[in-house]
Amino acid sequence: MPDWYLLREEKPLSAAENMAWDEYLFHLCHRKKCGFFRLYSWKKPTFSFGVSQKISRAIHVDFIRENNCEYVRRITGGKTVLHHHEITYSVASSEAVFFLEHDLFKSYMLISKVIVRALAMISLEAYLSKGKSAGLARSNQPCFSFPTLNEIEVSGKKIVGSAQKRDKQALLQHGSIPIRMDYELYANGSNSERSFIEANMTTLSELSDKPGEVLIDFLVKDFQEFIGTDFKSYMFEKSDKNELEKIIEKYQSYDWNHRL
Repeated sequence: MPDWYLLREEKPLSAAENMAWDEYLFHLCHRKKCGFFRLYSWKKPTFSFGVSQKISRAIHVDFIRENNCEYVRRITGGKTVLHHHEITYSVASSEAVFFLEHDLFKSYMLISKVIVRALAMISLEAYLSKGKSAGLARSNQPCFSFPTLNEIEVSGKKIVGSAQKRDKQALLQHGSIPIRMDYELYANGSNSERSFIEANMTTLSELSDKPGEVLIDFLVKDFQEFIGTDFKSYMFEKSDKNELEKIIEKYQSYDWNHRL
């Protein structure tokens, strides 16, 4: 059975650092059969947007800069997310469970079901969405303003936003579980309207008095049960650090973030 590693980050990182870590883990999964489950947070409020989005439609760059926030283009698809008060997770894997007769949507569903089970442990009745209209999916509305197929809802409102990149060898899926949301900041930074976002999403603090750390513990427990093996600690070497620094430079660059 391939090794699985848990990375539970103690310190918040910058936008470029967080996206570089996720991409680097994705690369590692191409070198050997393995998997990573990472939980992390952000130094500043950060607007991440999808790899294929036009930046001028996805985010309001001037507003973001004026309000001391960061922005970054992901290597995954999807729409704009405000990462602020939240639990952020990523899964990188070349494990066969995600590839044997499983396409993007089925592997997405497998990970979503683990998160649904963890939410149930804090008494939230979450379920997988059947999606909304294709028109919304093709729009520039931010991620949490509508659910796509197999994303997670509670009482008709989206509570987890995720995006995935995959090829024939490995996948990367990362996502946001808001603890609370600054709706005004999210709307202004994503060229949207507060009322529209607020009507279609919810947060952990709106539904539960359990602290985020409790859900993190259940996420780790339920994901470990899903993979059927104990997590290991990954020992990073100097070569890892050197490669990672090059990827950080990419996510800091104008050429990457403003490529479209």
